[in-house]
Order: sequence, then C-alpha cells, then structure tokens
Amino acid sequence: MSLLAASFDVVAYDHRGVGYSALACESFTVADLADDAVGLLDELGWPRAHVMGVSMGGVVAQELALRHPNRVESLLLGCTHTGGAGSPALASDVLASAIVHGDKPATLRNIFRVGVKDPERVRRGAWEEYRDAALTLPVDPRTTALQIGAVALHSTAERLHRINVPTHVVHGDTDRLVPVESGEKLASTIPGAHFTVLSAGHFFWLEQPEQTAKLVAETCSAPSREEVPL
Repeated sequence: MSLLAASFDVVAYDHRGVGYSALACESFTVADLADDAVGLLDELGWPRAHVMGVSMGGVVAQELALRHPNRVESLLLGCTHTGGAGSPALASDVLASAIVHGDKPATLRNIFRVGVKDPERVRRGAWEEYRDAALTLPVDPRTTALQIGAVALHSTAERLHRINVPTHVVHGDTDRLVPVESGEKLASTIPGAHFTVLSAGHFFWLEQPEQTAKLVAETCSAPSREEVPL
C-alpha cells in the first residue's frame, strides 16, 4: 500500500469477522461480502474504484464487478480462482497441516513458509511484515471456516464473460495454495484480461512489492473498455 499511496487514494478494509470489523456470528455468502464492499464505497462517497482482490478477496472482487459493474473501474485479481467446492479444498488442507495447536507464532511461521516461494531467499522484512499484520489483525478460526464455506458454495465461472473493465490477473509461479493454472484459466475467461506470472508463491505482493505496485498502477491507467478501439 505504501508504494501506491503516493499516487492513489488507497483504502484497505477488513472483511466481516476479520480485524476491526464486527464479529461474524452467522454464515454469509460471497455476494454478501461484495455488498459489504459497495457499502464501504458508499460511506467513502466513491462512485467507482479500482479494485484489487487477492486469494478469497479475488473471488469477492469478481463478484463485485459482476454484481455492481457500475462501481468498478478496473480489476487486479491475484492468486485467486473462480470459487467452487474444489478450489478452496486444497488451500484448507495445506493450511490445516501448518497449524501447531497452542503455538501461534509457529503456525504463522509455517503458513509463511508455505505462502512464499523460497523462505530462505525471500526479501528482507517480508516475514516481519506478514507476522506483524497477522498478530495485529488476527482472524478467528470460526470466521475462516465461514469464509471457506462461502467460497465453496460460490462460483463466478459461468459469468466471467460479463466483466467489462480492464482486468489483470497475477499469480505466483510457485503458489502452493492456489495452482497457477487456476489463475491462467481465470484470465482466459475474462474478455481482454492480461495474465502475469511472477517469481513468487501465494504471497506474491510480499515477495515482489515493487512489481505488484507497478502492475496495479498499469491496470488503473488502462483505458476503459469503451475507449478501446475495435
């Protein structure tokens, strides 16, 4: 975010049940999360915004563009997929194996090692950035279960052809949580979408912050679909 703040008004928010948002006591859908994003835009007084969503947030961003197309200027979708029962199953199994009960620091370290391409060669400061964010804004396991359930019951696959804004799909070449093929398939289904593979794991924005900021800026400056000559 700090690399983008000099050129953009940047807002990062917590999904329901996460961080400083209210607890999620009942089940919710991806459509609910997309509507939450629109509610935030209303509060900010922003008629439209460039939208970046990674992992589950990427599924929410797709639904936001489909459900509220007049509120989205462009899309950057990172390390994500179209939803459905098969996609989150792999991630949940891998993450479950990383959990060390009663030892949160060890669990975070395991998740970080799974999330980056090479823990021994990751850029200096990436681990501390991830650790501090995770400890400052923890996610209740019950919320995580609700998120997995929401994504498993949701799919954008049959509707992606309706997205009509500049879209860039970004994926790490060594993503152990969401296979790079999922990102490639997603990009091939959205009309005119660009696809970029970075030398990174699932946490590509932590590993390649400058390149990620560059891709976001390029996506934001892309001409609208109406402006693209036929």
